[in-house]
Amino acid sequence: MIDDRRKNLASLSFTEKIRILEKLRDRSLVLAASRKKLELKKQDGRKV
Repeated sequence: MIDDRRKNLASLSFTEKIRILEKLRDRSLVLAASRKKLELKKQDGRKV
């Protein structure tokens, strides 16, 4: 399964790989921001 995924990624063009990396970066930023909001709510004593 991992080998298949690796082969699939290897067959993509550079532009397609960049698009995937940008989506992963955006998702990571959203998760980090939502995590930060939860931490701030907990510090304020609000229910999450």
